[in-house]
Amino acid sequence: MSVGGAVIKVARLRGALIGLAMFGMPTAPAFAEPVLRPDLADRVAGREDVTFADLVRLVVPGTAGNEAIDVREIGSELVEDLEPASGAAPRLAAVPVRSGGLDRMAVLLDFGSGRDVVGLAVLALFDVAGEPRLLDAANVASGQHTYFLEPARMAVGVDDDLLAVGSTHANSSQTYTTVPLVLVRNDQLELVDMISAFDERLCAYERTQRLDLRHGAQEPFSDVVATLTEVSTRSGDDCGEAPVPEARTRTITVTYRWDAGAHRYIPDSDAFDVLARENEGRF
Repeated sequence: MSVGGAVIKVARLRGALIGLAMFGMPTAPAFAEPVLRPDLADRVAGREDVTFADLVRLVVPGTAGNEAIDVREIGSELVEDLEPASGAAPRLAAVPVRSGGLDRMAVLLDFGSGRDVVGLAVLALFDVAGEPRLLDAANVASGQHTYFLEPARMAVGVDDDLLAVGSTHANSSQTYTTVPLVLVRNDQLELVDMISAFDERLCAYERTQRLDLRHGAQEPFSDVVATLTEVSTRSGDDCGEAPVPEARTRTITVTYRWDAGAHRYIPDSDAFDVLARENEGRF
């Protein structure tokens, strides 16, 4: 994949959506910097000669429009042309990050729905110390609206950060969101996992699933502990013969540990995969 030019390549989005309605994050120094929500004309990192429009032009020719975008899907090297659904400029969000101890800028370009796909949102990593350079880019959308979680950045390594992204789609009674956890390492975006869940509110009951992320000491990469809490409550209304789940609270916890041999994070269980299959049966 060539990321230095004006065009990048993207893989087809996943067909099935699984979601997470709300996210709870601890307030900690690792998440201290807020997400930036710049306009295209805003300056980058105090630079007088570089704007966010300059960065966006490295990803999409002409800044926006119905041009094909070439970028990989996160976690996949497959390539297929995708197009934004409209000519509107993307919604921007940005987070300063570290990679190899160097300051970088992560920018999320959310185009909303893509043509023939659920969504199109490009997470792009830039070196902005000198002449801006596009280091890596990937589509992280699985819903119609994609955003950085607040807070978005976790300092999991001595020199490297982890980004948390949410991508959401909703109808009248259900919300579907996935959370890509993306490690910024060696100036590349490396997928750690896609954490998924499903939220629904019906006549007889409501079920919510909320995520909490925490991490420990950096040696050289900290454990990342993801805990999803599911709360099911009954409304008490007479809603006919439809089955009603029991009122309960349950928690599902997965710890991601750095494997020095494999050079990646590995989960200690498949509990989130099991939950995703369970939720998919509720669609």
